[in-house]
Amino acid sequence: MIVEDDPRYRRVDMSEINAWKARRAFVTNVACGDSGMNLAEAALQVAAEDDALVSHSSVQLPVQSFLNRISRLANDVNTLHLRSLPPGSSPQEALQAIHRFLFEEQRFGLPAFGRSNIPSGQIMDNPGVYENAKYAYLHELLVTRKGVPAVLAILLEEVCQRLLSQGAVDFAVRVDCTSLDRLPRAEVIPGLNRQMVTRADGSMLNTCSSDVLVEMLRFLKRAYWPFPWQSTPDNATGGFHSAATIWLEGEDRAELQAIARTAKHRLERGIWTSPGAGDLRRALAAAERLCILLGDEGPLERRDVAVLYLHACNFPAASAHLAAYTATSIAADAPREERELLRRMRESLDAVGDLPKVPILSVQSVLSEEEPQIDTERRISLTW
Repeated sequence: MIVEDDPRYRRVDMSEINAWKARRAFVTNVACGDSGMNLAEAALQVAAEDDALVSHSSVQLPVQSFLNRISRLANDVNTLHLRSLPPGSSPQEALQAIHRFLFEEQRFGLPAFGRSNIPSGQIMDNPGVYENAKYAYLHELLVTRKGVPAVLAILLEEVCQRLLSQGAVDFAVRVDCTSLDRLPRAEVIPGLNRQMVTRADGSMLNTCSSDVLVEMLRFLKRAYWPFPWQSTPDNATGGFHSAATIWLEGEDRAELQAIARTAKHRLERGIWTSPGAGDLRRALAAAERLCILLGDEGPLERRDVAVLYLHACNFPAASAHLAAYTATSIAADAPREERELLRRMRESLDAVGDLPKVPILSVQSVLSEEEPQIDTERRISLTW
């Protein structure tokens, strides 16, 4: 008898519906545009989706609870520092107090490697050995106090927004995103007060660039990428060449195949394995979100998501995104090696036969998707 077929061990798989809910909440946020986006909530919905994909839990990641933690941070800095500032203190003095509270007293800070642990110009067989995905999750930052600069920037922006919403400060700030290699700093936006950035429903306009969300998602994509990764200064190569070559020619290194098989076995059982072997599902999820967030401004993300769809055997989506990328000027100007890989990928898809037409990823396409149905007969692999 196969133990996993025993009905006593049957567990309903909620991962698909929980991931769908988190993705929809993320996209609904993105649909508000940069000024209407809540970066902290969007970042936590990313974590909620990834948690659903691997945990198979019937309970969603408590996004609101982590947002409440940020509220408590804002309340604490107001009570302990801002209220004790001398009358007539400048906005810069208030910002200095916020920075000291978060980065000195609360000890929020960068991991030892800063922005990325992968040196430029190197090819890494397993990028996840070097990039620890936990540093790109906002909920992990709130627990461990360590995160990459982009996630720290999201936290800083959200604390400042909540202080503004409470009336603890009367100035709007932008978080300096010109360099995502160092600890983020907030800057006062001259001439903008609380009334000017408060919408009719009481929510605050976002004054931080969504570039921090893009940076966070690119870190996650790199950390979970299940193929070798080539780091270049312009990030144009990434993992595309290796993923495309392995799809077309196969993996010839037995040790990498063994690592990947072990990781797959553990992930299917809801065990968070070492990310060194990569995780196709979460790499694909990060690549999909980047396509939704960037749209036509991120053609390389469509190229990368196309090759991941090939490995996931989603040929219609791979074909749609490959066509969208090859129609761009960036694809036309790509190095000869890449153009050859694209041609061979196109030929392999053509050999599959007539594929149904599907839309490329966008805010509209995701919001039009219907909620998946729960399959009560589906069995989840046991964790032992």
